[in-house]
Amino acid sequence: MADLSTPAKVLVVGSVNGRLAEFFAKVKKLDAKYGPFSVLLVTGNLLSRTFEDDNLAQTELESLLKNELTVPIMTYVVVGDRRLPQRLYDRAALRSGEICSNMVLLSGHGVLQTSEGIKIAYIGGRYVSPALPEPKDAEENPDNNIANSDEAVAEDVIEPVATANPAPQLDAPVYVSFNSAAITDLITQVAAENEKAFLKTQAQPSIDVLLSYDWPYGVVSPESHSSGNSAPLVTHSASNKVSFLSASIMPRYHFSAGEGMFYERLPWKYSDRIKVGRGQEAAAHFTRFIGLGSVNESEREKERWFYAMNVSPLNYVSQGKAAPGDTPKNCTANPLYRFGRLGSALDSKNLEKALASIDLANGSDAKDVDKGRRAPPPLSYVCRCCSQPGHWIQDCPTKGPNKKPRVDGAPPAGYTCHGCQKSGHWRADCPSAVPDSTSAADMHAKCWFCLANPDVDQNLMAAIGDEAYVAMSKGALVAGGSGNANGEFRAHIGPIPGGGHVLIVPIIHTDSLRRAREGDSEADKNLCAEVDRWIDAITLLFAEYGCVPLTFETCRCLPHVHTMVQMIPIPQAKAASVRSILEDMCQADGLSIGPNYPPGPNDGYLSINDPADNSRLFIPIPRTSRSFNLQFGRKLAAHILGVPEREEWKKCVVSETVEAAERDRFIAAFAKYDFTRAG
Repeated sequence: MADLSTPAKVLVVGSVNGRLAEFFAKVKKLDAKYGPFSVLLVTGNLLSRTFEDDNLAQTELESLLKNELTVPIMTYVVVGDRRLPQRLYDRAALRSGEICSNMVLLSGHGVLQTSEGIKIAYIGGRYVSPALPEPKDAEENPDNNIANSDEAVAEDVIEPVATANPAPQLDAPVYVSFNSAAITDLITQVAAENEKAFLKTQAQPSIDVLLSYDWPYGVVSPESHSSGNSAPLVTHSASNKVSFLSASIMPRYHFSAGEGMFYERLPWKYSDRIKVGRGQEAAAHFTRFIGLGSVNESEREKERWFYAMNVSPLNYVSQGKAAPGDTPKNCTANPLYRFGRLGSALDSKNLEKALASIDLANGSDAKDVDKGRRAPPPLSYVCRCCSQPGHWIQDCPTKGPNKKPRVDGAPPAGYTCHGCQKSGHWRADCPSAVPDSTSAADMHAKCWFCLANPDVDQNLMAAIGDEAYVAMSKGALVAGGSGNANGEFRAHIGPIPGGGHVLIVPIIHTDSLRRAREGDSEADKNLCAEVDRWIDAITLLFAEYGCVPLTFETCRCLPHVHTMVQMIPIPQAKAASVRSILEDMCQADGLSIGPNYPPGPNDGYLSINDPADNSRLFIPIPRTSRSFNLQFGRKLAAHILGVPEREEWKKCVVSETVEAAERDRFIAAFAKYDFTRAG
């Protein structure tokens, strides 16, 4: 029996792709250099796709099954996306998974605990929709999960980044897949394991390692790469169902081999504290994701295919307390928050909630089962009721007591503001609204733009600083072009990679940059300095492509609204026309333009930087904001660029695949100006 008080050394590898003798020789060298290892985990294809036509590979497999080929470390093999020879499944079924000395086949899905106490959840194959018909000519998989076509495997698998080099095509009959029923069963197993772990040692969550062939959708972003590599990562496919699985069971490590490339993401935490043991205790918890390259036949040269680590099993390190709570200093927010937001460790108490959400995990507008709580709206979603971002229209704070949107700017007769107990304005427009510390903390925890909120939408994040972050705009006015540097625009297609329509958002809940610019605290000064630094950096990027920024902040000075600065690139040649177009639009809407903020400290405003001379212009927003188009800044940019048909952001929304591709192109172009990457 292993010493459970000592961390176990574990070696994890991607797809082996045959040449078993050569592979185990490499493992021996790694064991001598980094070991000795207690466990070897293979999270990809053991054999190559040409196995049936490869005499050497078949001879090596026979030697393996006869124990003539030595397996130096206790090895557990997950089935990748290619079916293994039937005799391996038959042999494993007769010998409790063992196919030779020191090697166990983990077909299908399940939970395994090693002799070292390491608890492993695993699921092999690629995800396919259960609605697709099973192939008529394919062999039956041990789990009845064989797909028959490339289209079947692609179903419900999200491609975050388009690529000109598609994944290699495999013969249809050898595909291995799983469906939602498999995930449901695995989550149920993990819930039971967590329950047993808590009763025994109070460890929750209890899964040390999750092995899947599919990568989880949503984990890839250059700024989260642990090596600091700014190059955009291109993935062939990533499964949102695997994202749901990982987010629900919260493993300490998650390994995938399906992309055939190495990627070590910065660890993420689920929140500062998660509830465990029926809510009796709370502890911080984090996950590390590592994608692994292939040992042989790699589509990408020199991809790292192994990962060595020391694992202290969660089942044994807690001993009477919640799971370890010391999170790494480089932890990021949870990138998979949309797919599993239980608020506590998975157990029988919230199992029903988790399973009910499984088919709702595809979109960012899925509702949680608990109290009908909605996931956050995407960045730049604008409520049709109040024309403000940060909440869905169903949750709009400007709705009256009967939950119907207002039809004008004035409350009905007899309405009394619940903030100041006076009439004449809505509670949301109260000029004396200053939240107390308790309500402010609650507000920030629920605000979809505050990074303090563990549920904040990170789908379009481009860079994160100390005081503010940069995100791409949803339904961007300008789309990315070919990257030419002469400032040419073709309709709404601009020269800047990724388009360049970005948001600069304070990390801490801020309802107005005016308050910060007029404040004298160190925090105010730091925020303003970093916002200006982001503006300068993005301006340099725009200049590289012959563009200048139209920069504006639309602010209502309301405590529930999180302010932001928008930047939209326009050709340098059009900078001189900004002032005249702005004046014409203001005259048509009966609005005034001035050189200063409006007089009242709680008065709303639209602040615009004139790119011709970098002067700041201010348009007061009437308190009855229903008479003011809160998308005025975007409308101005649309008229400057000659694309008035793109004034409405909702008409410009593209798929998440395209959004992610545009984001990654922008990140790559912006890397040299991103001051957070210095050094």
